[in-house]
Formats: sequence, structure tokens, C-alpha cells
Amino acid sequence: MIPIVDRARAESISPIWRMPFRPFFWGAALWSMIALLVWQLQLSGWQLPALRGGVVWHSHEMLFGFAAAVVVGFLGTAMQTWTGIPSPKGVQLMSLVGLWLLARLGYLFSSVPLWIPVCTEVVFFLLAAFLLGARVLRTRQWRNLFVLPAMLAFAGLSACHWLLPGAQSRVALLALLLVTAIILVIGGRVIPFFTARRFQVRPRAQLPFAEWGTHIAAILLLLCVAVGLPREIWAALALILGVLQLVRVLRWHPTRIWAEPMVWSLHLSYWLVVLGCFLAALAWSGIAPSWHSPALHAFAVGGIGGLILSMASRVSLGHTGRVLKAPRLMPLAFAALACSALVRVFWASAPTGFLVAIVTWIVGYALFLLYYTPVLFRPRCDGHPG
Repeated sequence: MIPIVDRARAESISPIWRMPFRPFFWGAALWSMIALLVWQLQLSGWQLPALRGGVVWHSHEMLFGFAAAVVVGFLGTAMQTWTGIPSPKGVQLMSLVGLWLLARLGYLFSSVPLWIPVCTEVVFFLLAAFLLGARVLRTRQWRNLFVLPAMLAFAGLSACHWLLPGAQSRVALLALLLVTAIILVIGGRVIPFFTARRFQVRPRAQLPFAEWGTHIAAILLLLCVAVGLPREIWAALALILGVLQLVRVLRWHPTRIWAEPMVWSLHLSYWLVVLGCFLAALAWSGIAPSWHSPALHAFAVGGIGGLILSMASRVSLGHTGRVLKAPRLMPLAFAALACSALVRVFWASAPTGFLVAIVTWIVGYALFLLYYTPVLFRPRCDGHPG
């Protein structure tokens, strides 16, 4: 749908506040680096009494502070294309980003009472649910109605992660699986489309059993984890998801991708989601329980971190009117994220492994900020608003 935009009003807004992807991609990338630096200092034995820190803080900030913020930025931007209604901008967008930032600072400093960032973050997700959900409901875009329960789920999970000490691991797992499920939905739409368009090939028709099976299995896995059903059931669903994703990715012309970094980075990250599914099946079935943490980090670092970097790079160029060509060192950034995931999965039992995984993540997102800060803070190069 073509959005109706008041051009003069849009151009009166500073470029960074014209579309949700701009501040959220930039802020989330920077925050992920800061959060990982704090985490590495703590792992190295540094005493940081002024900072909250700890494993709960680390998982919370990477899931809710980083990944969920990018989800809000991406969906908020896509909503304009999907519904024809302009995305949140100006004061609405400033309010969203302000709530997100206040929550990050509140969680970071131990002197801030915990209830303040918890409440702030819940309001952030509820505001996102209202702004995005209202657009879907107004245009009856039922295919995209998932954004409303997703935002509401983020709101509930973000509060429970801090307020239910006995359930923190399960809540973090639910948040991770929720972001992964969103990736399966969005990735299944855009990766085959981008691949076919870039290489001028006809996209293969979707297989209904693979598409519907993916959505159903992902929802069932979330429900089974939420209600605490036996892990063997989780394992069976993870195995089904892994097989279905193999069917999907093998139909997305995987042999053609290596000439285009903007495409192979998407595929490579999605393959790491597939790896996570199979590792999770092994861990949860009891065959290889030690693979539980590596499986989660295959999802988190490889799937979520890698796909966010690749999609943010592409979306930032496309929505600012630029040519969809990766900047000179961005292939190195994509490779660094893949390296970070593989190191975290297969080598992180050694202290050096943690350090290498964090350093390679920071390299990837530092290169993103180097190239894309001017892109995100400047007007579109084609003169259009947005």
C-alpha cells in the first residue's frame, strides 16, 4: 500500500525521528556493544558495584534491550508499507525511544529501584502494541495481526524476567523463542523474495505444510515451554522446526547466494537458526543436555544477532533511497557475527572463547555504526520523506 504523507510536515522533523528503524537500529546496535563490554568486564573479575550486571541483566538486555527494540523498529517501519498508514514519527517515536532508553539506564545502575525500569519498559511495549496494533486493526491486515500479541507478550515477559526470580530462566527462554518465532515469520517472507529479486530468478512456490507447520510448531513450542510440559515434547517440536526450516532454506536458491553479501548474510544467519533447532532437540531430549546453552546462543547470536545486522543494513539503505550495495567492509561485519555465533556455540567453554565471541560481535556492530550512522541521521538521498 502507498502511504499518504504530508511532505512538508515530514521534512520539518529531524531525519533521525522520521522512521522507527532510524533510532532503534542505531541505538540497539550501540547498546548491544555497551552491554557486552560490561558483561565481559564482569566475566573478567572486575568489580562494578555501581552497575546492576549479572547473568540476568546480561540476558535481559540482549533480549529486551537489543533484540526486542530492533523488532519494534523493524515492525514500526514495515507497518507503513503493510497498512498504508504512516509509521510512528516525531513525538510518538521520541516517546517510544525515550521509554526504551530510560529502561536501559534504569536497569544498568544498581542505585535505581528495580520497579522504575520494569514499569518503564512495560509502558514502552504497551505503547508499541497500541501504535502498531491500531494500524493493523484499522486496515484489517489480519495477516500482520501477530504484532499485537507479540508486543503484549514482550511487555509481560520483560516484567516477569525480573519479578519472578524462580522463573527467570524459563522467561528468558520464552523471550528468546518469541524473537526467534518472529524471525521465522519475517525471514520466511523476505529472504526468498530478496534472493529471487537479486539474482533474477523465479521464487519457488511456498509449500503450505512447511509454512503453516513452521508457524504452528513455533506457537506450540512457546506454549509448551510456558506451561512447563516435559522437555521431551520441547525436543520433538524443536526437531520438527529444524526439519521444516531445512525444507524452506533448500528452496531459497542457496547455491546462488555467495556473490551478494546482502543475501548470503541473511541465509547464513538463518542456517544458524536451523542449527539451533537441532542442538535444542539434542539437549532437551536428554541425548546431549550440555548442548542447551550452545543451542540458545545459536538462536541468539547467530540467528537473531546475525539476521538483525543483515536486515538492518539492508533496510537502512532501502528506506533512505540508497543503492542496495553493502559498504566495503560490511561483508567482514557479517562474517564477524557468524564467527561470534560459531565461537559461542563451539568454543565458549573456554574463557578465551567468551572473549572472542564478544570481540567479534563488537567488530560487526562497530562496522555497522561506522557506515550507517551518517545514513540514519541524514535525510533520504532521493529527496523523499522518510
